[in-house]
Amino acid sequence: MTTTVERIAAWASELTVGDVPDAVVDLCHAQRRSVLAAVAASTTNGAARRVLAGIDSWAAAGAVPIPGTNRTARSDDAIYAATALSMALDFDDYSCFAHSGHSAVLVPLLVAAETSSSGIEQLVAQVVANEVEARLGGACLLGPLNGQLWSFVHAAGASLAAGRLLGLDAGRLAHALALGLYQAPRPTVPGFMSPDSKLLTAAEPTLAGVRAARLAAAGVTGPLDALDDPHGFFDAFAYAPIPALLGGLGEGWATRTLSIKRYPGCAYVDTTVDALLELGPPPADEVASVIVEASLLTYEMDALSRRYGSSGPPTPVTVNFSIPWNVAITLYAGRLTPAETDETWLVEHHNEIARLARRVTLRHDWPLTLRSAKAMAPLLPPRTVVANTRRRLPSALRRVRRDHESLHFLPGDAVALVRALWDANSAVVRRGTTGSHLWSSEALDSFAMTFPARVRVRLRSGRELATEVDVPDGAAGNPTMTPEAVGHEKFDFWGPSVWGADGTVEITEAIDADADELWTLLRA
Repeated sequence: MTTTVERIAAWASELTVGDVPDAVVDLCHAQRRSVLAAVAASTTNGAARRVLAGIDSWAAAGAVPIPGTNRTARSDDAIYAATALSMALDFDDYSCFAHSGHSAVLVPLLVAAETSSSGIEQLVAQVVANEVEARLGGACLLGPLNGQLWSFVHAAGASLAAGRLLGLDAGRLAHALALGLYQAPRPTVPGFMSPDSKLLTAAEPTLAGVRAARLAAAGVTGPLDALDDPHGFFDAFAYAPIPALLGGLGEGWATRTLSIKRYPGCAYVDTTVDALLELGPPPADEVASVIVEASLLTYEMDALSRRYGSSGPPTPVTVNFSIPWNVAITLYAGRLTPAETDETWLVEHHNEIARLARRVTLRHDWPLTLRSAKAMAPLLPPRTVVANTRRRLPSALRRVRRDHESLHFLPGDAVALVRALWDANSAVVRRGTTGSHLWSSEALDSFAMTFPARVRVRLRSGRELATEVDVPDGAAGNPTMTPEAVGHEKFDFWGPSVWGADGTVEITEAIDADADELWTLLRA
């Protein structure tokens, strides 16, 4: 019998650039710009410098540049360093179920330095990693981890991307994926929310995936039934796995949900910042109070961040998940960029932003949560999800409720959420745009990454300013600030700080042309 791992590997080995829609290619180019911009913006970050110093202690000599620096190393060490830099400020990209760019972009670019793979082959490897990583994260949607803590996706994506560039056939590629999944990482929340260890979230699993591909190339075997055995991968990473989300490869393209962050920090902060900037933002000294109403995702993110905050200034890590701190910074500075999440800046301006942060109140709003859930309905047809999870769904929902007890998430709330998803999907079915088929092109056509936020600013004069934003700038489905537009904006702004104006233009042109030796341009 053919296993799920073998089916995924067969698709990954057979994919050609002619199979990839132009829209997906354009988004991959935007994703490259976003990742390289994040790397450039992170080169002055204190934690990033400490990680680079640690890597220097073990890195072997090599000719592969560590992007954004004047260092070179062997490809594996360069990949480890680059993924840490791209993670440092949470200034990344994300699709519906994965923050895949760290591995999907950097593994093909840097492994190509040793394999001399063509630019087109690098692009196809990037597509493979994006598509598989999004599906694997989605299949673990009902589980103990979410978002960037689905770091196991990087082990899977890196094993396939590196394997393709190393010339593995479908059989060896299957073993590469199986090896990547065998000891997939299980990160813990404290390590992600506060200390420097956050920077290693993608670095460790990405390197594990690259090594899995190298081992498979040497004939090492892995558990090909890792995604099918009841005691396999899903037993550790999902309360109720949704294996159907692993399907649809080559039919629906998860990359079409790619969203690029315009600001450093968790994506759930973005619509709040968009709304503040839409309001001016008003001068900080005129603001009496700010009320932010948001969905469950934003509320839970902020509740989690408060556990890891301190009485002193926020750090570049802790600030990424806090609504009050980000509102305060945006009001005080008039913007939110990596410059305002710099360690020195946060210390120097702590008193001013702390006073503003104390005026900010965050409230959960169920209608906004339902709006966010309904936006996901085309990608998660409830009938299919229920059919996949079967009897495990009730216990999975109870465990998810336990994990989010700070919100007092009641059983009736979960029922209302499922009913809203069901009704939303039924309405879409009646319009004839999708059905129970996962990853349908119709569903992806209508998808918008939706994290609603309503912001009310009361001024000292008594006047109130209010606005509401559903889809962040740079997110899938945003009609004006598209992912492609924000990708250009990010790289055009941050690229020159490392590569200079001419170097930034040269890299941009190489990205658009899928140049074979793009990696040679990445040294500072």
